[in-house]
Amino acid sequence: MSNMRITGIASGMDTETMVNDLMKAERVRLDKIEQEKQLSLWRQEQYNDINKSISQFILDTRKDLFGTSSYSKSPSSLTWVNKATSSDESIFTASSTASAPTGTHTMKVTQIAKGVSVASASAVSATNDSKLSDLGIADGSISFDIDGTNTATIQYKATDTVKDLIDKINSAMGDELVPDLNTPKVPLGIQASFDDANGRLFLSTKGTGLKAQIKVTDDAGKLFTGGTDKFKLGLTEDVAVNGQNAKIDFDGAIGLEYESNNISINGINITLNSTSATDQTIKIDTDVDGIYDKIKGFVDKYNELIGNLNKEISEKRYRDFNPLTKEEKEAMNDDDIKLWEDKAKSGLLRNDQYINKLIQNVRSGLYESVITDDKGTSDTSDDIELSPYSQLFEIGITTGEWKDKGKLVIDETKFKDAIKADASGVMDLLFTPSDEDNSSKSGLVNRMYDHMIDGMKEIINKSGTGDNSELYRSVKSNILIDFVTGGNGRKGAISLIDEEVLAFDTRITREQDRLSSVEARYWSQFSAMEKALSEMQSQSSWLTQQMG
Repeated sequence: MSNMRITGIASGMDTETMVNDLMKAERVRLDKIEQEKQLSLWRQEQYNDINKSISQFILDTRKDLFGTSSYSKSPSSLTWVNKATSSDESIFTASSTASAPTGTHTMKVTQIAKGVSVASASAVSATNDSKLSDLGIADGSISFDIDGTNTATIQYKATDTVKDLIDKINSAMGDELVPDLNTPKVPLGIQASFDDANGRLFLSTKGTGLKAQIKVTDDAGKLFTGGTDKFKLGLTEDVAVNGQNAKIDFDGAIGLEYESNNISINGINITLNSTSATDQTIKIDTDVDGIYDKIKGFVDKYNELIGNLNKEISEKRYRDFNPLTKEEKEAMNDDDIKLWEDKAKSGLLRNDQYINKLIQNVRSGLYESVITDDKGTSDTSDDIELSPYSQLFEIGITTGEWKDKGKLVIDETKFKDAIKADASGVMDLLFTPSDEDNSSKSGLVNRMYDHMIDGMKEIINKSGTGDNSELYRSVKSNILIDFVTGGNGRKGAISLIDEEVLAFDTRITREQDRLSSVEARYWSQFSAMEKALSEMQSQSSWLTQQMG
């Protein structure tokens, strides 16, 4: 059949306009499907934005509270609960974890940890760009003992420059004497440099302490060892030059040794700067104001998140504002399109079951007691309330008025009084690690995180991950396992909304095929009409001529 379209030549009608008008009526059903698809895509985008904001809240607050965004630490490791004061910061500085006993501690620094540094005894007639051959060095190798088990061997050529040799030393890795494929190679741990201005080679260990050493075990080319070594370091083959440990006396414990000047003892982190002739002191106090500020900051971020979630589920829905069709957009300017679409997107998650459930679970978790099996008393044999604090209100944190919809309020005086009475109890209530088998044993903050992550998982099943997979894995490494494996009527790695969109695409394709058929039928009918009219006009003209 010919696809030629015969316009209204015979009838005088604007056939094309008539067909287009008829097709506009036919397109209503397709427009509705495309609008429903667009609503699903917008809803998916909003779900993903919510999960992104929850993820960011968890990561940001974990980093602020625990010093790392990857995981939550135990209450005893928190570094902002206690404050440490050094009697002389030129000798040492100190910070404290929550486990450090409060009070005044005595300490004397008798020796600082040091590494090893050696240098050319006199100037070497070379620069970094000099060839090793200029120093009378032929092809060869030099070996260093790293730790008694690993040896690093460096191959060099006469055509190498001094800088090439330096780079090889700095990047050298050890090979175990008895290779173990499961053990990573150990770095040499020596930093080398050559100073052109003074003609001196410098070697130094990256670490400190007795185990830090420079020990050349094989130097046939006499680069660094022997009385006539090329770089005048004066080292002796197979003789180690070692660093020294730090030594301190602490609260009556004499001669404690450490390989580094950054040490930890009894929950106190100390950086040694110099030795002391007399005893010094470290004063550990509970940082009441610091704790309040830290928790207040957390509560403020929580309230901001809850406020945004409540806004999403209470936002007004404007049902008269549907997604614009292509023709409607063409008739509007960009500003008007944005205003319209803002209305069309509003309220898509109003009273949403997933967000409502997440909020309710978080709030319920905050109201419930924290229990343990080794403190306090209770009528139950297994679960015993944490003493003296087991609920949030006991430390001065409560929910606000009804209009605040779950936001938290801190009574500063009551909270600080609780800290003064038992800082450890407050920290246990808030930060006891999660218990996967019994959430009632989880601290309230970690319980909150767990409920949020559970809610995120349900939203991921509904809307997918968008571009946020790595962000979600930063929150919890296995958070996407259920999504990838599928279940609950959902195929693996495809969200419920993605399934909806695929179904809409199928319906759209079918509807487009139907519209093509309908349009072809209209044109066929009009073409037939035009042809018939044309034939009638021809016959009429012939008769008129015959009757002439």
